[in-house]
Amino acid sequence: MAVRRGDENIVNRIDAEIQPSLQRIFRFQARNSDEAVRQLQFFANLAVRNCEDDDSVSRYTDMMTELFHRYLDPVATFQEPPARPKPHPVRDQGCHLVDGYDPSPHQMLLDSMEERIAVVGLDYRYIYTNKRNAEFHGKSPSDFVGKHLRDMIETDRFRDRAKPKLDMCFSGETVQYDYQIADLMGHMYDINCRMTPFLGPDGTIAGAVIVLNMHHSLARVG
Repeated sequence: MAVRRGDENIVNRIDAEIQPSLQRIFRFQARNSDEAVRQLQFFANLAVRNCEDDDSVSRYTDMMTELFHRYLDPVATFQEPPARPKPHPVRDQGCHLVDGYDPSPHQMLLDSMEERIAVVGLDYRYIYTNKRNAEFHGKSPSDFVGKHLRDMIETDRFRDRAKPKLDMCFSGETVQYDYQIADLMGHMYDINCRMTPFLGPDGTIAGAVIVLNMHHSLARVG
């Protein structure tokens, strides 16, 4: 209500009071995929609830992106509590996953999000897309990996809108814009697209994290 009324004093006071708690939640290291999903969904809900405050939306989506990086890092792992000894353990109980990387927890985490999520490399090819984004296009996530963005969306849309925005993101900017699009059934959606630089292991920009928030549009096709 304070945001809607434009009462900055109240907004700033409440914001200062809750920030320590938010930071504790943000710094929490998930021990499994369920905790990671709840942690991400917590900040996603905050972004939605504060959608009228651009600064808050930017802050919470940035925190979500950092969490994506944390749990998508190939050498990062969930810190499971010590397990009771077993007579014949099937795998090491340490923190490293099989072969240093197990995609299933990450896929579960990102597929649980309501948003359409993708990671695109500097060559405009998909590194990853979650199930929700793939289903919007009538495909499976594996159909996207390694494919050029131009081949998955209309050529004009890639040239005139997606590529210029991605180039800005690749240069270090966080980019946000809105557009409308129809799904395979002809239903129109209002899309808010947010692109955040995706950092590689050496800290350099390796691509972009794309988060698409969708809402049914009042517009109709035709």
